[in-house]
Parts: sequence; C-alpha cells; structure tokens
Amino acid sequence: MSDRLLTAAEVAEHFALSTSTILDWFEAGRLPGFKLGRAVRFRESEVLAWLESQRVGPGARGEVSPAPSANPARGLVSQASPALLGGEDVRP
Repeated sequence: MSDRLLTAAEVAEHFALSTSTILDWFEAGRLPGFKLGRAVRFRESEVLAWLESQRVGPGARGEVSPAPSANPARGLVSQASPALLGGEDVRP
C-alpha cells in the first residue's frame, strides 16, 4: 500500500479551507474519499487528481475561457431603448 491516506483536516490544511468544507464536499459527492467506520479518509492521489480536474481557464482540458470585457455593462446601456431610459438617448 503506497498511497497515503489523508484526514479531512490534512486535506483542509493543504487547500487552506475548513475541515467542515472538506467534509461537506465529501458528503455531497464532490470530493472522492471513503468512510472507515465513522472516520473519513482521502487517498492523496485521488485528491490530487480531483484538484487537477477542477482547473479552469486556459489549458483546462483544451478549453479557453473568454476574456472578460473591460466594461461589460457598456454594451447593454448603449443598446437599451431610449424609452426605458426615461426618454433620453444615451448612446455613445
């Protein structure tokens, strides 16, 4: 047996989260682990694989996240009907 077993507290410390968050994620089926009686344990390799699966943004499973607009509301305001804006046309 070469894969280290971690407690919820050890996983929480590694992720800088609370132990209760780790246990909540486990109970919800989001984080892989298993019960040994009343105790919950996590295989280090499974936790690391799970962490990698949570990656988002460029390089994540070949997908690239769209870049956010510098002013996302600007397009909404410029396309709004003048009637909805109190009769004034506020287009740039």
